[in-house]
Amino acid sequence: MNILELGFAFLLAQTTISLVAVFWYTLIFEVPRYILPFLAAGLAMRSPEPEAIPDMHTGTQMPSISIILVGHNEEDSLEACVRSLHEQSISGFEIIIVSDGSTDKMIDVGKRLVKQGLASHILSTDLRGGKASGINLACAFAKGDIIINVDCDCSFDRFAIEYLLEPFANSKVGAVCGDIAPRNSSASIITQFQEIEYLQSISVGKRIASAVNQVVCASGAFSAFRRIALNDVGGFDVGGGEDLDVTIRFRLKGWLIEYAPDAICYTDVPVTAFQYIRQRLRWERDAIWIRFRKHRRLLNPMNPAFQLSEAVHQWDYILFNVIGAVIFPVYLIWLMVQYGSFAPAILIGMQVGLLLIDLTILAISAWCTGRNVFWRNVLFLPGYSLFMTYVMRPVRLIAYIDEWVFSGSHRDNYTPIKVRLERPW
Repeated sequence: MNILELGFAFLLAQTTISLVAVFWYTLIFEVPRYILPFLAAGLAMRSPEPEAIPDMHTGTQMPSISIILVGHNEEDSLEACVRSLHEQSISGFEIIIVSDGSTDKMIDVGKRLVKQGLASHILSTDLRGGKASGINLACAFAKGDIIINVDCDCSFDRFAIEYLLEPFANSKVGAVCGDIAPRNSSASIITQFQEIEYLQSISVGKRIASAVNQVVCASGAFSAFRRIALNDVGGFDVGGGEDLDVTIRFRLKGWLIEYAPDAICYTDVPVTAFQYIRQRLRWERDAIWIRFRKHRRLLNPMNPAFQLSEAVHQWDYILFNVIGAVIFPVYLIWLMVQYGSFAPAILIGMQVGLLLIDLTILAISAWCTGRNVFWRNVLFLPGYSLFMTYVMRPVRLIAYIDEWVFSGSHRDNYTPIKVRLERPW
């Protein structure tokens, strides 16, 4: 009997309490965060069948709409995005394009779209100021009561804008975010992993968050904002993570943030592991800076700005993202020290458990969304589970250390240097 067989025999001989003592990391950081909420979602949050799409033209007056597209060197994708918007089930909106310091022919494409009547305005800046400054510039020209922010490389389901506007019937709603799905999921194994990830974190994850008033990021790729609410918070603040930041500021002002699961936006996601990891390093660094530097007062019960609803999502992020990433290498070392040669068998057992969790979540996601995504993704689940466990957890930990110790977001060229130099802590 080899060492792995001995390890598996050791696991099979354990009592339930002993197994809990061995797999405590999974039970603390995986099961509460994923299994229980996703089971609830699977029971109560399924999207309607496509044939059951209701007629939303009930005589209520449609608010005026301004759609803003801010991009840097987006000449290749801009026109396709604009044409996709004109295929929507509603019309009558204005489209404002901002070329943010582009050095390609994005301005020329924008001018042609305006000349053809497909866009209302094309604005441009000589120097790149970042997405937040571009949105603020466009808002100065926008006439709509609802501001919709979309990325230039997106396309949309035909009813996306109509569904995105529905929650604004409640005057307390300040922002609504839509669902986002990878358009290029078949391009590589990394994009296939991201289809699974987007299903979990956005398509179903935000349904769960919306049900308990915990949507804290109206994605910059596809979200709508009530104009008076945007004015109420002073517009977008410059720097990275502008979508997370503005959503938190909306919540602090008392505005509700809703999620429209049937408002579907399709976008191209990173194709290579290097591109994907670089993107996530930036996202995680920005999340740390926004949550725990700019809005650190939300964790302090003695601060006048403290609100329990905001502390909940802050502590959720600390426990399951930050502490989970920090503890994972400690757990691996503990396994090696405590169980020695049996540790590989224990890790395999843990990975089998994580795979079963991912399989359950994928099935629930397919059920909730009504999309045919289970069978085309199920074969990628073992690789996805390993990649997220042994690659992306360390990546998150590196991002957290980089931001906490070295203020890594200040080196990120995604935000122009002039903005980074001026951005206050």
